Amino acid sequence: MKRDTKSAYRARAAATERMIDDAVAAVRAERLTAWDAVVLAAREREANRVRYTAADLKEAAYVCDQIGWHHVVRVNGKSVTVTTPYSWTDRIPVENILEFREAQ
Repeated sequence: MKRDTKSAYRARAAATERMIDDAVAAVRAERLTAWDAVVLAAREREANRVRYTAADLKEAAYVCDQIGWHHVVRVNGKSVTVTTPYSWTDRIPVENILEFREAQ
């Protein structure tokens, strides 16, 4: 019994589609695994980082947050006021401070 060319073409096309779908699923699974590892590492870093208090920052001249280093104007109970390149100051919550340096 001989298959017609339409049936053979359809069978090959279906096999190719299955192969492509399997490859796409494998790549998605690999990327999801890599993303989960990155998220887990970020959570661990956040859980293990040093938490500063306003008393720790009392003598700070510079503080670092996620954006970068800032010159300290004033330390309050819950925030640190820092200078900006503009005509105003910004407040950074104490819990967002990653590092600080005292005046030399």
